[in-house]
This record gives sequence, structure tokens and C-alpha cells, in this order.
Amino acid sequence: MISCSKQYQHFLSNPIAKPPCRMTNAKMYGFFAQIEEVKVQRFIDNTLNVAAPPHTRFEGVGEYGLITFTDIEKIASLTAPYDQHGWMQETDIIIWLPVAKVVGQGGDESITHLYWYPAFICVNNIYALINGRETWGYNKYMCDYTMPLTPSHELNFSISMDCFKYFAPDSKLQQHELFTIVSGESDGHSLLSMLENFGEDIADLFAQKHLTIDTALLKQLLSGFVNPQMDQILFKQFPDGKGDEAVYQAVLYSPSEIKKVHSFKLLKPDFDLTLNQLDSFPLADMFGFKIGKQPLYLPFYIEMDFDQLEANHL
Repeated sequence: MISCSKQYQHFLSNPIAKPPCRMTNAKMYGFFAQIEEVKVQRFIDNTLNVAAPPHTRFEGVGEYGLITFTDIEKIASLTAPYDQHGWMQETDIIIWLPVAKVVGQGGDESITHLYWYPAFICVNNIYALINGRETWGYNKYMCDYTMPLTPSHELNFSISMDCFKYFAPDSKLQQHELFTIVSGESDGHSLLSMLENFGEDIADLFAQKHLTIDTALLKQLLSGFVNPQMDQILFKQFPDGKGDEAVYQAVLYSPSEIKKVHSFKLLKPDFDLTLNQLDSFPLADMFGFKIGKQPLYLPFYIEMDFDQLEANHL
């Protein structure tokens, strides 16, 4: 449900700032991982499809999701008076699902757009968490993490959160490691000449599963991280005081506009994801990642500036 429209109150001490916001020197590492289509679709059905517009549904695309670690040097609102309040550093660890928008009824259905769905997000500061959840509807949580400053040394990543390892009456909230990504010594090298072909490289990975999606539409989705826009789809909701009803529930979209690419690298060494079972964040049940070690594909690094635009109803 969508509640009646009322003016949002930016009262004193409320940390909410208005979009859009500028992200400067965002250093992103990305890795494609195999997922399970049935589990991903169940997650989409329990989120996006609950609030989908009439005659519209969303479907997962293919058998690969994307894991990114992004260190953003500087974030600031571009809207007055919040553009005068200051800036912050933010780190995002995100699991992205490629999602198709299907419009129509019965046998008259067509895929009209492809989106990236940031289905799982962890961040490192409270301003990022509050603004992301309240304004855009990002499913954000706080975390501790490790990631390299540059792609020229050993590339090891980890993420840990305060959570429940097991659900049980005597289980205490503690910090637990969710997953790691580990490689050998990196000799990754700049491949600027291949930047325009990056979407095609990933499209080839997806095409191995014989997707029945127009190739041009698939390339539009998969090149969005580097040129010129990445379309995000979001599930935003807030519960009532009992946790039974949604006082607000909607599907939103928010483009990321790439302003400048400073550098781009395809990373050479093999990478492995090692996932631990945490009942609070059961990624195996949510997306079909495997408990334990599994390979990752097409690792890349990109440094860029981009704007995150406001979120609008689909």
C-alpha cells in the first residue's frame, strides 16, 4: 500500500538530506557469482512483486549475481541547503540481482526494461544507513569490512556484522563473519581499450545460459556500471507499530549517472568466495550462493564519479 501524500518534515536534528547526491572517487571491485534462479525468484516475489504496478511483474535474469565492494571517498548532497552541510566517506558492500520488468497479461507479455536490484547492502556509517533506507528504500545494514585500497596488491575482502549466527532463545547478538573473497597476488592491469566491450564480455557470460532476452537489452543492463547510467530498482516499505501492516510499500527506481571514469581494470587472478551460514543473513537461502568455497567470475575494478538520483515510483 502507498499512504496518503503529506509534506515530509525536515525537523531539526533529522539527518535526512535530499537527493541527488554526488559520489566522488568511488573505487569499486566487482565479482560475478553463480546464483539459483528459483531462490532468487522467491526473493523477488517476496519483495518487488508484492508492490508491483498493475499488469507488471519482475523476474530474475540468468544464473549470475554481482558482488561489489565500493569505497566512496566523498559523498555530498547536490540540493540546497544540504549541499552546505558537509560530506562523508562511505563504503558499500552490495549483492546485485539482474531483474527484468515484464509488462502485459496472459500470452501478451514483453520485457520492457532491465534493472539492477541491490537486494543486500551493508555500509560503514549511520548517515549512509539512515538516508539510504529512509529516502531510497535501500535494504542497508551496518558492517565491518576489509578491502584493499588499490588493485596492485593482494586482493582480499571480508565482511562481518553484528547478528545471530543461529536463531535460538539463548543466542546472543555478536559479530560474525559473513563471507570472504580471496585471491593470490594480483598483477591486474589497465585495459582502458576494453572498457566499451565490458558489457559484451558479461553478456557472453550470461548468454551461456541461453537467455531468451534481446541481446541489445542485455548489453544495456550489463554495461550500465561504466557507461553511462545504471538503473536501480528498489523495494521500499515501512511497518506499522505492530509490525503487521505496511504503512508504506512501493517499487521505486533510481538511476546512477556515471559522470567520469578515472580508471578501469580487469583483474587477472582467480577469486573465490567463501560463505558462512548466518541465520540473520542466509545468503544461501536468499540467492543460492553455496556455503563454503565457490569460484567468482570476470573480476573487475573501476574508479569513477557518479550521481545517485532521486527515487521515483515505477
